Amino acid sequence: MRRVFSLAAALLLLLPLAGCGHTLIRMVNLQERAIVQGVGVDWTGTEFEVTMQVFSPEGAGGQTLVDSSKENAQMLTCRGASIAEAVENSAKNQGKEFYLGHNRIVVLGWEAVQQPLEGLLSYFVNSLDSRPDVAILLTRGKAKDILSAGITQAILPAMSIENTVRNAERSGLGEEILLIDVLEALAEPYRDAVIPMIETTGDEELGAVEITGLGVISPEGYAGEVTGGEMRGLLTLRDTIRGAVYTLRTEDCEWAAVQLYQNRTRLSPEIRDGQPAFLAEISGKWTLVEKKMRDGAVFSEESILQLEEALAEQLRAECEAAFDRTVREYRCDVFLLGDLLWKEQPEYWALMQEVWPQGAGEIRLNCDISVTIDRTGLQIVRE
Repeated sequence: MRRVFSLAAALLLLLPLAGCGHTLIRMVNLQERAIVQGVGVDWTGTEFEVTMQVFSPEGAGGQTLVDSSKENAQMLTCRGASIAEAVENSAKNQGKEFYLGHNRIVVLGWEAVQQPLEGLLSYFVNSLDSRPDVAILLTRGKAKDILSAGITQAILPAMSIENTVRNAERSGLGEEILLIDVLEALAEPYRDAVIPMIETTGDEELGAVEITGLGVISPEGYAGEVTGGEMRGLLTLRDTIRGAVYTLRTEDCEWAAVQLYQNRTRLSPEIRDGQPAFLAEISGKWTLVEKKMRDGAVFSEESILQLEEALAEQLRAECEAAFDRTVREYRCDVFLLGDLLWKEQPEYWALMQEVWPQGAGEIRLNCDISVTIDRTGLQIVRE
């Protein structure tokens, strides 16, 4: 109870500051604010170009306060030597002040992501008006083009993009990464980050965008990209895969589709001949959702065992490909391998932390995969 009264007293002491020359947060009338829903950052070669997608139902042509058939947004662009300067320069051509407290996404253009990201993104965590828990994306084109794609699938374009990221994560086609996650990873010299890559589909009618892969980011900037099966392997090793559908072919099945509904991955390190190796123990539960039997074949317990074996081999290939691409080729640690060594092999880590993972030699991965197809649905038996 004393703590409650002490906290209340402290807050009361701070109240007078709002009316004097030591104001902590400048007060702005809501009507004078431009509520930002999405931010795009591009680099022109000489300055930053910042695009703001601003909530504006009256400017979208709707007959009501919010018209779900319209974009309900306006695009505002500003430029400057820094992102903060660009935002301040916006006062030259529009009468409202940007407010990023309701922002949903930050999109980085291709030229911008070539810059060291720790400094590039610092504005979004240092500004009092901004927030770090927003989805971050990168594109091979201009961030401005993503925000102005003309999306009408949701009340706000930024909301639709945010939903696209989350849908991709639920389907095993991506991972939602927050800005704070990237900054936390890049703050450590031995840890790297991944950021979903987004592109326009070219569909002028829907104005849609799609997740195309995951970009691998080191403190120095963009390192490379993983797509397709490598991306699913990366999500599996990171233990962030929430769902996936695999189409398999076996001796009994011409084709069969299985869907993941539960997965657990555990990574553990060991040192072999002075070189680090990691064991990935992967355990998954799957549903058989579709199948076509070969002529003369009858679905049986043996058919399930064949599917489980084929699935395990495909998972193994994808995980090894993802590990080889990110750790061995890009020399990036997006699996928290350094953290595992620090916790379980502290003596080895003390020798390697200054050069991890670039100078760690040939890092190896071994996979122990167990998959169970335990939901097979109804079976039709003909007599």
